[in-house]
Amino acid sequence: MLWGTGSLASKPMFHLGGWSVLQTDAGEEHLVGIDLDTGAGQVSSTIIRIDISTMRCQTASGRIYVLHETEGLSTREAWYVWEAWCRVNDVRSWTDVTAQYRKTESPE
Repeated sequence: MLWGTGSLASKPMFHLGGWSVLQTDAGEEHLVGIDLDTGAGQVSSTIIRIDISTMRCQTASGRIYVLHETEGLSTREAWYVWEAWCRVNDVRSWTDVTAQYRKTESPE
């Protein structure tokens, strides 16, 4: 079952772990990951802007997502929510574009 995230006023910010950026067949990009406050899977509305230097992202809903690099965090629930979200929103295909947004370490 999918649950809404509530109003923007009630939850204006998410701390997201185990995150990925997925692009739908319509060209929209969404965050998928685990809400670190609740442990629940989370799919964002369409990404409006993402700032990798601050690891913050703003979505069409107006929410801010703070992206956390988390090792070993189970993302099974996030993928379950993503698959259900795709069915509800008639997304037939998608591409993982996370690599475009991950911080890369500069060689020393």
